[in-house]
Amino acid sequence: MKVKLNCSLVEDLYPLYEENELRAENRRAVEEHLQHCRECRELYQEGSGFSELSYSTEETLPKEVDDRILIRFRLRRMKMIAALLAAVIIVTGINQYAANREKVATLLDGVYLYAESLNELAQNAYELDNNDQLLSYAAEDVMVLDEELNWFERKNAPLLVNSQELDEMAATLRERKNQGLEDATDLRAIELLQTYASTLFKHVGKEYNEFHHGYSSYFEFLDTEGIGNPIGKIDELAFFYNRYHKLPSEMKLLKEKNLKEIIRTALNAKNGKVKFEKVNDQYGMYRFDLQQGKTKIDGEIDGYSGIIITAFNYGHQLNDQKPLEQREVMKKAEQMLKSIYGKTAAFEIKVEQNMDEIEGQPNLYRFRFTPLAGEYKLHCPLGEPFVIEFDAGSGEFFMLSAQPALQSRELFSKNYQEKLSQASLETKAELISDEKVKASRTGIIYSTVSADYVLVHIFEGKENRIYINAETGIVERPYFSIH
Repeated sequence: MKVKLNCSLVEDLYPLYEENELRAENRRAVEEHLQHCRECRELYQEGSGFSELSYSTEETLPKEVDDRILIRFRLRRMKMIAALLAAVIIVTGINQYAANREKVATLLDGVYLYAESLNELAQNAYELDNNDQLLSYAAEDVMVLDEELNWFERKNAPLLVNSQELDEMAATLRERKNQGLEDATDLRAIELLQTYASTLFKHVGKEYNEFHHGYSSYFEFLDTEGIGNPIGKIDELAFFYNRYHKLPSEMKLLKEKNLKEIIRTALNAKNGKVKFEKVNDQYGMYRFDLQQGKTKIDGEIDGYSGIIITAFNYGHQLNDQKPLEQREVMKKAEQMLKSIYGKTAAFEIKVEQNMDEIEGQPNLYRFRFTPLAGEYKLHCPLGEPFVIEFDAGSGEFFMLSAQPALQSRELFSKNYQEKLSQASLETKAELISDEKVKASRTGIIYSTVSADYVLVHIFEGKENRIYINAETGIVERPYFSIH
C-alpha cells in the first residue's frame, strides 16, 4: 500500500530526511512524492524556505536553553563549593577554639602555681625576695597565657605582680625590722599583702576549677579582671610603700587647679591654658600641655608632689644667633629650677659640652644640675640624670629632664648632720658586705629604710655598695624608681 503525503507534511519531514532519520518506507514515500511534485523537489534540492526557519530555530533556541542550563549548573556548583568552604571554616574554627581552650586550661596550671606560691610567700613577707624562685618559674606560663587569650578576655589587667617592686618591699621590711624601725605602716602593709595574695589565690582556684570541669570547660572564658584586680592592688601597695612609706589609702593627689597653677608659674606663662592627661601606667603622673601665644610646652608632672619631671618647648625653633653669655643663661636656668623646686632650693649647675653646632656656634646651653642641701649633694646611684637646656642665642627655655622625680621638696629644707665619720663606720660596712670596702663619698639619698632623705656615707666593695646613715649609723637602702 502506497503512502500518500501532502506537501506540508513533506516540508516538515525535511530535517529528518536530511539526517537520514526516517524509516525506509517513509523515506520511499517522500522520494515518490518528490518525483511527482516539482515544488517540493525544488525545495529539497535548494534547501530554501522552510530551511531558514528550521536552521534559525535550531541555532537560537538551543543556545538560550543551554545558557540557562549552564547558569543553573554553575550556581548549584557555587552553592556546593560555598557550603563546603563554610563547613571547612566552621570545623576549623571549632577545632582551633577547642585547642585554644585546652591550651588556656593547661597554662592555668602555671597561673595556679604562681598564685599559690605568692600566697605562701606572703605569709613570711620579710623573706619573700629570698624565696621567689617559684614565682619566676611559674611566671613563664603566665606570660604565654596572655598570648592565648581571646580579644575580649584581654582587659589590660596585669597577670603578674611587679616582682622588682615586691622584692624591694620585702627587703625594706626586713631591714626595718632588723634595725628596730618597724612601725604600724609596715605591719599594715604585710597584712594587706597577705589579704591580696589570698584573694588572688582563691580567684585563680575558682577559674582553674571551671577550666577543668569536663566538656563544659570549652565554654568558659577567663576572668582576667578578677585575676588582675588583686595583682594591681599588690603593685600599688608595693609602689607607695617603697616610694613614700605610706599605704595607698593615705595618698592624696593635689587638685588639678593647683597643679595647673604650679605649671604656669614654673614655666612663666601666667595666662597659659593647661590641659591634662593621666598616665595610666604610672601612679599619680600627669601629662600636660601648656599653651600661651607662641609658648607651647608639654611635659609630665607628679600629681602628689607637684614637681615637674619633664618639659619640652615644642613651639620654639632654635636658631644660630650669637650665643649669650653663659653665666646669664645659667642664671635663667637657676631661676627656673627654683620656680619648680621652691625658693629655698639650691643646685650645683655644670655646663655640659654641646655636641650639636650650627655654623660653628652652639645652639643650646645644656646644664646638668644636682640638688644641694647645705654642703651636701643629692647622690644618684645611677649617675647624674637631671638636665635643663636653654636656647643659647635667645636664652629661652627649651627642655627639662628631671627623672627620677624627687619624693618631695623637703630634701632642700632638712638639716643634715654628719655625726659619725666615715672612718668610724668603715668596719661596720665591711661586716655587712663581707669584703674589704673603701669609703667613696658622702651624700644625700632617699632611703626606703628611714623613709626620708638622709645623709649617708657610701662605701664601695668589689660587688656591693653600702649606705650607712652619717647621723644614726642605720644601714640604708636608696630608692630606685622601678616604674
